[in-house]
Amino acid sequence: MEVRTKIIRGGSSKGVFIDASEVPPAGVERDAMILRLFGTPDRRQIDGLGGADKLTSKVAIIGLSQRTDCDVSYLFGQVGTEHPTVDWQSNCGNISAGVALYAAHQGVGSTYGDHRKIRIEQCNTGRVIEATVPVTNGVPNNTGAFSIGGVPGQGPRIDLDFKDFSGSCLNRGLFPSGERLSHMSIPGVGSLDVTVVDMANLHIFVHARDLQILPSDSIDTLQANRILLEKLDCIRATVALELGFFSAKELEVSLSRNMNPLVHIMDDAYSYQSDNGQPIRKDAIDLLVRSYSRGQFSKAYPGTGAVGTAVAACIEHTLPYRYRISQRGDPQRVSLGHPGGTMSIDVTVHEVDGGYQISRAQLGRTARLLMSGTAYLD
Repeated sequence: MEVRTKIIRGGSSKGVFIDASEVPPAGVERDAMILRLFGTPDRRQIDGLGGADKLTSKVAIIGLSQRTDCDVSYLFGQVGTEHPTVDWQSNCGNISAGVALYAAHQGVGSTYGDHRKIRIEQCNTGRVIEATVPVTNGVPNNTGAFSIGGVPGQGPRIDLDFKDFSGSCLNRGLFPSGERLSHMSIPGVGSLDVTVVDMANLHIFVHARDLQILPSDSIDTLQANRILLEKLDCIRATVALELGFFSAKELEVSLSRNMNPLVHIMDDAYSYQSDNGQPIRKDAIDLLVRSYSRGQFSKAYPGTGAVGTAVAACIEHTLPYRYRISQRGDPQRVSLGHPGGTMSIDVTVHEVDGGYQISRAQLGRTARLLMSGTAYLD
């Protein structure tokens, strides 16, 4: 069996992009096809297109949107490596940049001067991403001067606005627990302050000192800390059960299969070295952050995590707000230090009738088309 595919690096992730006409309807047959395509289950994914890492084992299924307010539809799948699973219940901000580039190459959207604007239906959540791709004569640019942490070199800046994603996982608003800051008792961990945010994915924020770690330690050091991993799994489990995101019966399987909820560890800004040796100055960031899910720390920082962190950092009485060092205009710019380097997000948020109106949650990414061709499943 042959499948037309593209491989695109989107942000600090990489994925296999497939037109919706190439895959079966949702169900066992589609999952089996994706797993075969990626070479899962196998930690190395040696017999498929998977990249043997959670940042590079991702699939995007794309088609024209049936919605009148969108140009293209996009379904994201996080493909397992050792385990034969595909998580269709999460979202990926980095791969969304690849979707914007894919759509721009197809001539989808509307051109305004030197940019193509594309409205993306994010099918996992039913929400809309507004993307802006630099073009010349309607064709996406191949070169640019924008750089992002965790990716060598520079490229054209693709802007993604996630302002439509408040409450996208549970449909209970930005703070699904009803509180901006909760004091929770976590089995195996103890009592700690937690902020839970539903914004593009489901995010749990905790402070590094409550876990007695230095987030500036290398990813390898953090990943080798088995006690820490057990604590983070307990945090994920407790919050997921508390919110009814998973049932007790399905908890163990869901925690190993689903990216959501993600745990983000934060600390006050201070100077450190990225995992590639780049010096990051204290005055270049507002928060130091690390992200964990499904037994692994992220080698960069999720795009959706960045959006959730930045929005929370602009709202009083949340954990990210408490440790943020500055407020900068409207929109507010929040800069994060992560293992791959730094990233900044522009946010405009206002409290309205007891809730929050988000009119901007914009993240700059780059993306590059790496391959277009035919994949063979047999």
